[in-house]
Amino acid sequence: MEVLLSCYNKYVIESISNVFSSISDPISDKHWFLTPQQHAHEFIIMNAICMLLIIVGRSMVSNEKLGTLKKSKSSLTHGPAKSIVPTLLATVLIINVILNVIYKTIRGWRILFFMFQPCHVVSCIYAYCLLTDNIARGTQVFKLSIYYIFVTVAALIAPDLTDLQLPFEQHNFFIQHYALLISPFVLHIYKYNIEFQWSHALMSGGLIGLTHFSLFEILSFISGINLNYMLFPPPLGDFSYLAQESYRILTTVTLVNLSWFLGYLVVLISNALKPFILKSLTPIPSPKSKTN
Repeated sequence: MEVLLSCYNKYVIESISNVFSSISDPISDKHWFLTPQQHAHEFIIMNAICMLLIIVGRSMVSNEKLGTLKKSKSSLTHGPAKSIVPTLLATVLIINVILNVIYKTIRGWRILFFMFQPCHVVSCIYAYCLLTDNIARGTQVFKLSIYYIFVTVAALIAPDLTDLQLPFEQHNFFIQHYALLISPFVLHIYKYNIEFQWSHALMSGGLIGLTHFSLFEILSFISGINLNYMLFPPPLGDFSYLAQESYRILTTVTLVNLSWFLGYLVVLISNALKPFILKSLTPIPSPKSKTN
């Protein structure tokens, strides 16, 4: 066992940490808040766990399809509702993304990497779900992305406005995040009648974790930008003692569990509000599923 552990540290961890060091372009003295070796360990462990979540979730899909089909025959009483609300909300999100690209371009090429932040990615995902006529595909996307409301909640609870200094940039931040906050409710009420499913909850958690500990981590090294705090923790003020080496793992576990709870809450609240909101609206006949 000791020999295997020694080989693992010597050949696997050292090789990965050397790659991380070679591709890094530090622009902050906190770039190596975590050592290259710590990054390598978490890269392997967290990506393996996230892949396992996706595999388990995917294996549960076929079993849940039968139960969902039986339930939907008795509970689905309407198709997508005619309303301008989804279109208006999607327009706000799209304009916001465009404004963010402009703001970040003005501040330099490195700052453009911040467009990979979850809030901007989720804005694009929700805009697609709000606008698409392909209800079958939109439903599958929304089943995964409904849990990403945690991104918005976390940002609004502790907004990091440190770098938002251009005119109206902070206003833009709050407009975006409040639009993101109501998007899952609008999507559920007006377009997609979905229920909480552990299969998609697990896959959603695995995908967000995999994205962070692979794509975001590598982009953070290359750009020197602290993408969603993959290089070092956010400003914590009086709570700076929480900035330990294990902050990324603890944060990930906490937020993934929070995402499941919030996704479940969105479904409950939306189902309660739906009859009152849709009472005066005309349902749109559900279109045939598209393959393209």
